[in-house]
Amino acid sequence: MKNRLFLSAWSLLFLLGCLSAAPRCFASWNLQETVDEAAAVIHQFKQEGKIPKSVFDRAKGIAFLRMTKGGLVISGEYGHGLVVQRLPNGGWSGPSAISSSAVGIGAQIGASETNYIFILNTDRAVRRFARGGKVHMTGEMSGVAGPESEHEVFLKPKGAVYVYRSTEGLFGGIAFTGSDLREAPDTNERYYHRAVTAGEILSGKVAPPRKAKPLLDALNAPYPK
Repeated sequence: MKNRLFLSAWSLLFLLGCLSAAPRCFASWNLQETVDEAAAVIHQFKQEGKIPKSVFDRAKGIAFLRMTKGGLVISGEYGHGLVVQRLPNGGWSGPSAISSSAVGIGAQIGASETNYIFILNTDRAVRRFARGGKVHMTGEMSGVAGPESEHEVFLKPKGAVYVYRSTEGLFGGIAFTGSDLREAPDTNERYYHRAVTAGEILSGKVAPPRKAKPLLDALNAPYPK
């Protein structure tokens, strides 16, 4: 009897772990929440001056990703985010949804969240997101810790992708490699009310909806003097 109870409890714990670490990022989600989160984080980074103005001004595109870690028995890491491209007229495209996930073995009680900002420094880096599908953060696309001051901008070798993070009040640049970021077409379809590709969104062929205004305002907002 005790053995049966033990096995039942273990099975329940295992099931809870699986559910808590399930790759929720593959399902469609509310992109508006991510838009609002990205707007707040970008505004905060600007106000804190953690991304040098020259880095932000020269960005070809910007991606945002909120990663959550947690789980029981089976640990999981998953995230939702978006990417935008700077258009030839100096404005910004609408947001295209992206996701990421990973599952591993090992008990981890509780959860933690980290916000990432990816500065896409080259047209090639932006095209990798615009073509849809999966973007491997390896090789040329490996995200390197971005410079945190104008002085560092001149000292640090330029990478295709600069990465910055914010977690529990901690700001700064950090490397981000070995992960995959995926287009989330179902989420884009819900947000734009029709089937659209990442390329159509990022090229500006699909106009940003009014509800993307908080994000566009944050991207266009000037740095404090």
